[in-house]
Amino acid sequence: MSPVSRFLSLALLALAGCERGPAPGHALVDFRHTRAPVSTPVAAWKEDGVSAEELKQRLEEMSPALRERYQTLEQKREYVEGLARFELLVQEAVARGLQNDPEVVASTKRALVSRLMRAQLDEAKPPVSDAEIAAWYASHQDDYVRPEQVRLSHLFLAAPRADAARAETARVKAEKLLAEAKALPPKDFTAFGRLARAHSEEPRTQPLDGDLRYRSLEELGRDFGPEVAEAARGLLASGPGSLSGVVRTDAGLHVLQLTGHQSALNLKLEDVREQIVNRLSQEKRTRAWAELLAGLERRSGFSVDAATLSRVHVDVSTPMRPLSGPPPGSIPAPLPSSPVERP
Repeated sequence: MSPVSRFLSLALLALAGCERGPAPGHALVDFRHTRAPVSTPVAAWKEDGVSAEELKQRLEEMSPALRERYQTLEQKREYVEGLARFELLVQEAVARGLQNDPEVVASTKRALVSRLMRAQLDEAKPPVSDAEIAAWYASHQDDYVRPEQVRLSHLFLAAPRADAARAETARVKAEKLLAEAKALPPKDFTAFGRLARAHSEEPRTQPLDGDLRYRSLEELGRDFGPEVAEAARGLLASGPGSLSGVVRTDAGLHVLQLTGHQSALNLKLEDVREQIVNRLSQEKRTRAWAELLAGLERRSGFSVDAATLSRVHVDVSTPMRPLSGPPPGSIPAPLPSSPVERP
C-alpha cells in the first residue's frame, strides 16, 4: 500500500470513529456558557460571553423585589461579573481535568439520572383515556360510593329468647358488665376491648376484643339483628366512646360501644376524575420506568454471577473504613408529579 493510500485509509478510519461518537461510558460535554456567537455582549471572555438579551431575560426571571437590587450600572456590573467569574472557574476546573474527578463524576451521574427521569416520566406523560378513567371508577366504586358506616365493639352473652332461665342469668351479668364499662374512661377503647375479650361469647369477634369493624346499619341489622342496628343509630348523636344499654336480640344480649363513624359517600365520576387521572398516570409512569430499566439491562447484557456474589463475605464486626470515593448511585423511585389523594 502506498503512503498516500495508507494516509487516506487512516483518515477514513478516524472519520468513522468520530461518526460513531464516544465509547460507552465516555461523553463529550460542552461546558461553554453559550454555544453560539454572542450578539451585543455585555461581557466577553475567550470564546464565550454574556449577551444583553440573556442578561435581560435573567433579570426578568427574578422577582420584582430582587430586581430592585440591580438598578444602577455598578449593581448590574457586579451581577454580570459574578456570572462571568463562575464560568471562568468552570473553564479552569476543566483545564485541570477535574471533570473526571470521582466526586464530580458521581454528581454528574446523579444529575443525568434525574434528568433522564424527567424526560422519561414527566415530559413524555402517557395520556389517560376517558375509557380508562371510567373503567377504574367502575372497578373501585366502593371507594367513592358507600352508605353511612359505623364501627362498634360489642360484648355479647348468648341467651336465646326461648330459654328464660338462661336469659335472666345473662341479663344480670350483662347489667353488671355494662356498669363496669360505664366506669371506664369513655374513649378508652382498649379497656372496653379487654372487657369484651374476657367475657364476650361471640366466637368471631371475641378474639378481636369485640371489634365489629366498619359496617353499614343495614349490614349490622342483617348480621346481628335489627335491634343492634337501631341501637347503633342512637349512639351516633353522642359520638365515639358512647355506650348502649343492654340490647336484646333473638340470639342474646349485647353491650355496644361506638368506636367510629363514616358519613355516607356518593362521589360521581366527574368529582374524582382528576384523582383517577393522577393515579393512572402514576401507574403508567411506573410501568414506563420499569420497562426502561428492563430494556437497558437486556441490551447491555447485564447479568449477576450468583456463585461469586455468594462468596463475598459481609463482616458486620469490623470497624467502618474511611470512604475510598463517593458512594455509588442508586435508582430513585418514580414519584408522581402531584400527590394522589384518596376521597
